[in-house]
Amino acid sequence: MSIVTDFIYKYYLLPIRADEGYNFVNSITYALLALGLLYVIYKGLETAKVEINFKFFIGLLPFIILGSSIRAFVDHGFYNYSFWTVSPGIYVLISGVFLLSLVFAVVIQKFNNIDFWKTLLGVGLLLAVVNFVAVAGKLRFENLLFGAAIIALAIIATLALYFVFKKLNWTWATRKTAFLPFPAHMLDASATFIAVDFLGATEKHPLPQLASGFVGTAAIMFLLKLFVLIPAVWLLDKEIKNKNLRNYLLISIAVLGLAEGLRDLLTMMLV
Repeated sequence: MSIVTDFIYKYYLLPIRADEGYNFVNSITYALLALGLLYVIYKGLETAKVEINFKFFIGLLPFIILGSSIRAFVDHGFYNYSFWTVSPGIYVLISGVFLLSLVFAVVIQKFNNIDFWKTLLGVGLLLAVVNFVAVAGKLRFENLLFGAAIIALAIIATLALYFVFKKLNWTWATRKTAFLPFPAHMLDASATFIAVDFLGATEKHPLPQLASGFVGTAAIMFLLKLFVLIPAVWLLDKEIKNKNLRNYLLISIAVLGLAEGLRDLLTMMLV
C-alpha cells in the first residue's frame, strides 16, 4: 500500500503541489483521461443531435479563453492554486461549465429557435468578461512587445502553412474546420519559442523539453507540431466518414493547442 501511495504522490500529487509540470507517467494518464472525457462529451453532443462545425467552434471559443485566462491568473497569484485551477482539474471544470452552457443553449434553441452556438457564444463571453472583471484591479501588462511577437509569428506561420497547402493542392488541409488545428498550434509553438528562448521560461512537457534541449532551441516546436498535425489531420479527413465525429476530433486538437497558447501568452504578458 505504501508503494502505491508513494507512486501516486510522486507522479501525480507532487507535480501539482510543487508546480513541477508534467512527467511521462502523469502525461500518459492525463491523456487517457482526456480521451475518456472527449468520448463522454461527444456522446452527449450526439444524443442532443448537435451539429459540430465551424460555428460550434465559435461558440466554444470563449470557454477556451475562460480556461486559459483562469490558468494564467493562477500563475500570477490572482486565484488560489488548487486541483481545480491547474491541469488536469481545470479541464474537467471548464468542460463541465461548457456542457451545462451547451444544455442551456440547446434548450433555448428548441423553444425559441435561436441557434445554439449563438447562445453558447453569449454565455461564454459573459463568463470570460466576468473572469477578467474579477481581477481587473490586479491586471498589469508588460512584455507587450514579446506578446506582439508571439501573435505576429503565429500569424506568419499560419499564413505560410495555408499557402503551402494550397500550392501542394492539399484541399483536405485547407477546409475551414480541418485547418483549425494549425493556427491554434502555431500560437502554442510561437509562445513556447519566445518564452523559452527569450524570456528564460522552462518547458514543462517532457518530450518537447527533451527535443528543445537536444537542438538548443524551442523553435523545434514548430517542426514537432507539424510532424504530428499533418498526418493526424490527413488521417482524420481520409478515414473518418462521419462528418460530426471528424469535426469534433479536429476541433479537439485545435482546442488543445489554443488553450496552451493563450495561457502562455497571457502568463508572459502579465506582471
